[in-house]
Amino acid sequence: MVALIGLWTLDLSVSVADAAALRDSFHTRDNLSLPVDRMVTALQAERSASVETLAAGRDIAALSDERLATDVKITEFRKLSQLYRGSGISADIARSRIADMSTAFDALAQLRMRVNAADISGSEVVSGYAGVIGYAFTVSTAAATSSSPLVERVIRTGVGLRRAGELLHQEDALLTGVTTAARFGPGESRQLIEVVGALRFQIPTAGSTLPAPDQAAYKEMLRSPEFSALRAVEDQLLRAGTSGDPVPTTAAVWKTTFTPAIRQFYGFLSSGYDKAVAFATAERDRIIVRFVISGVLGLIAIVTSLLLSIHIGGSVVRRLTVLRTAATDLAQRLPGTVRRLRTGEQTGEQVDVDGTTLRLALGDDEIADVGSALTEVQRSAIDAAAGEAALRYDLNRVLVNIARRNQTLIDRQLEALNSGDRSTARAGQLAAQMRRHADHLVILAGSARSRRGLGPETLAGIITRVAGEVEHAERIEIGAMADAEVPEPAVTDIGHLLAELLENGTTFSPPGTPVRVSARPAPDGIVVEIEDHGLGMSASALEETNRRLTQPQDFDPGTSNRLGLFVVGRLAAERGIGVVLRPSGDRGITATVQIPAELAAPLSPAAPGSSPNRAGVTVSALVGTVTSAGRGTPRHAAEKRA
Repeated sequence: MVALIGLWTLDLSVSVADAAALRDSFHTRDNLSLPVDRMVTALQAERSASVETLAAGRDIAALSDERLATDVKITEFRKLSQLYRGSGISADIARSRIADMSTAFDALAQLRMRVNAADISGSEVVSGYAGVIGYAFTVSTAAATSSSPLVERVIRTGVGLRRAGELLHQEDALLTGVTTAARFGPGESRQLIEVVGALRFQIPTAGSTLPAPDQAAYKEMLRSPEFSALRAVEDQLLRAGTSGDPVPTTAAVWKTTFTPAIRQFYGFLSSGYDKAVAFATAERDRIIVRFVISGVLGLIAIVTSLLLSIHIGGSVVRRLTVLRTAATDLAQRLPGTVRRLRTGEQTGEQVDVDGTTLRLALGDDEIADVGSALTEVQRSAIDAAAGEAALRYDLNRVLVNIARRNQTLIDRQLEALNSGDRSTARAGQLAAQMRRHADHLVILAGSARSRRGLGPETLAGIITRVAGEVEHAERIEIGAMADAEVPEPAVTDIGHLLAELLENGTTFSPPGTPVRVSARPAPDGIVVEIEDHGLGMSASALEETNRRLTQPQDFDPGTSNRLGLFVVGRLAAERGIGVVLRPSGDRGITATVQIPAELAAPLSPAAPGSSPNRAGVTVSALVGTVTSAGRGTPRHAAEKRA
């Protein structure tokens, strides 16, 4: 709006400035140009009369009428020039020239005194009046410069033509005195040559700046019979001789020749100011039309822009107010919604998430985008809070699940301790299961497991030991065992992994069915196979489980029923062990565990204390021996199991 109003104001100011220039043109014509021309005409008439009076020897009182007329025009000039209101440097120059006219008027007074005393020649009178008239023309020239360019050109052309006309009047005054005296006075012949020479140069060139049609008319005027006759008399007088010689013509003949030519010249010149006025009027009309069009259209544009600005600004403010109110309300409601989501998982309260979501109808521009972004921020915050609440709930379920398992194992351990036979072995088996459940939490947390520091152990010993720690260990059948030794750092993790797979086999297979485990050498380590005769798995479930085992992801508390398989996948990934599930016969699942050579180094056949291969031996036949033997060195443990 500021820029538009500025441009509109600038355009109007230009139009006003142009109109002011035209106003100055009219004002200059009325208060300077015309008064100067009228004063110059009076001075020219007074000059001719003064020269004629001196030449004829008449009384000076005969000049009173001409001098009175000149004084009237001078008074008029002084009065109107005070009203001049031009602007700019040119106007200042014009005012300076007007002030200097007082010096010219003083020179006129001195000239009149010499004429009264009759101590001045005709040529001196002509030159004296020419000086006053020439300075008056400088006022017109300076005033023309302060007008508009087009009007200035017209006025300057008019002033140039009047200067040429002044030469004609100088010639008339000079020859009026010469023909009246019937001879050339001192210096008059030379002065005539100068005036005629200047006249024949300046009159043709004075019209060179006229428009083309006016130039043609001007040239036609200079070729007219009147000007031809004038030039003939001039030539005749120029040949008349020098000072004191008689002239070949009379005053009457000269006036008869001069008067038609000068009338024709000023008749042509009189239309100059009229044309300047016509040009100024046309320019004024053009400016008025431009002012009206640009002013009205600019005002309409400003009013329209203002209304649109108010409308758009109001719309923006209203929508921003809605957005600010919604953001403030969100800042107040969001913490409460998050608290309700957190407590709702425990108390069972259902939180309407969709009902608390912002729904802002703000259009389709950038403000609407901000509103949508604010809605997404709220949705993301609520989703994050809901996810956190679900995670806390699922973690609670995991902890409760493990705690209940341990509670069950503790109850069974207490029952075993209070029972009769094999109570100690049964209690140890339950304690081992409790320890493995506790290790689940350590593995979930990603922390390092504790190591007992009892040295390496044979793979057969590990399988036998962990099989005895599994619930329903009596269903586990140990097949052929490869002779291999597991280094101490991997004993616990491999035992935990195999125990989970064995327990998984006994849990998901019908009671009374065996779960077989065997170990055989492979080119790059040892392969352990655990086969059950359970219900099996669908192809999609089997594929998803194998993917989780080979590419373990972050633990999802919502799948706590598959906690054992997650632990297997995590341990296998950490140790570089491959675990794959595949269908076994018509029913059941076989878990194949590929233990790399660095975790299960084969023993030489003659190595003392190596575990013998037992095929078809149940864990129930070995569990007592293993339990009584404990976790000693592998060789001693093997000897005791043997």
